[in-house]
Amino acid sequence: MKRDIFESVIDVGSGFILAILIQLLIFPLFGLYPTILDSVGIALIFTVVSMIRSAIWRWWFRRNDVRIERLFKSYK
Repeated sequence: MKRDIFESVIDVGSGFILAILIQLLIFPLFGLYPTILDSVGIALIFTVVSMIRSAIWRWWFRRNDVRIERLFKSYK
């Protein structure tokens, strides 16, 4: 459990930092010049949405585990 939390923190944290860097490097190519604070805010929004999306998919797969197992077994 502790390892899962550690991996999630590393995953989300690195994604957050990467999002800020990408925005600062790529946005100007499209004529957008966000401040660092703007980039942090945008990255925070996308990070929260991503975490919610991941939680929903995880919940869905756990709830439908039996059906998914049957589906994969039918392809063998």
